[in-house]
Amino acid sequence: MNGIDPYQPGESVYECVECNGRVRTDDHMASCDGCGGDVRNIAVPRE
Repeated sequence: MNGIDPYQPGESVYECVECNGRVRTDDHMASCDGCGGDVRNIAVPRE
């Protein structure tokens, strides 16, 4: 194995750190549509 992660998500899943709302999208999100809070991409595993 060459050390490169082969994972390629089909779509991103973003979770709001304020209201815990989740959105599935192919586009990048900068903020929550519901409350305006910061979001994080949870489609990729965290170590």
